[in-house]
Amino acid sequence: MLSLEKQILFLISSTEGVEVKRLVEIYEARGVDHQIVRNALLRLKKEGYLSSKERSKYEITIQGLDFITTINQKPQLLGKPWDGQWLTVMFEVPESERKKRDALRSDLLQLGFGALYKSVYITPWDYVEEVLRFAKQYDVEDRLTLLKGSFVAQEQPLTLVKRLWPLEELNEVYRAKIQWFHSEFVPDIEPLLREPSDGLALFVRFLELGELLADLSLNDPMLPEELLEPNWLGRACFQDMQQCLRQLADAIPMQSPYRMFVARFLTES
Repeated sequence: MLSLEKQILFLISSTEGVEVKRLVEIYEARGVDHQIVRNALLRLKKEGYLSSKERSKYEITIQGLDFITTINQKPQLLGKPWDGQWLTVMFEVPESERKKRDALRSDLLQLGFGALYKSVYITPWDYVEEVLRFAKQYDVEDRLTLLKGSFVAQEQPLTLVKRLWPLEELNEVYRAKIQWFHSEFVPDIEPLLREPSDGLALFVRFLELGELLADLSLNDPMLPEELLEPNWLGRACFQDMQQCLRQLADAIPMQSPYRMFVARFLTES
């Protein structure tokens, strides 16, 4: 799913329903053509993530809420202690059903699993419910096995995670994003925070930063601190940017039509 589609799902999940013209207005302010927005909405509806009970108005479905919940929970793992247990997913899907197999692999990797062996994936987090939902979605429940426990004979944990996940590359990405955030993004939003007007400009920057965090969280396995080197920058990056998101959201005037999209975010923060 494209970043635009994920963000549209997030926006629509924030309220009981959103009119197309409002979404078009928001994304045109971000330089996105209205037809691209409309096409994204149609794709999301076709795939079962959105419904449209009224003309030109969309609501999120249970499937869409499940997806949003899954991708939004990864940042919540920051700082969470690890119980030392690994969840292992093993599956065997024949070549004749390669699309299902590839989709399952993609979902597992996006959730933060690492490929231990071919069709064997592991994670330090308890994603049993999510994996079972994937298996049901792709109709491979009888071809998948889940195990949870510790490894009896295995390489050292830090060596293992370096082999399974590109942590050094991710750390360099975080380093660059932190520099951009403090040298460019923060100075740019200061005038908006002083004079928020109707809130659209603030909301556009909120979406920009939120989209960046969403992309970072999808690429980051969000490993527990016990499995990370002391120089890991991910946690600091998320904390700084999430604090800025709250600041932007809180500055949107109460009477602004964009306030409804951030109200739940402020409540949950």
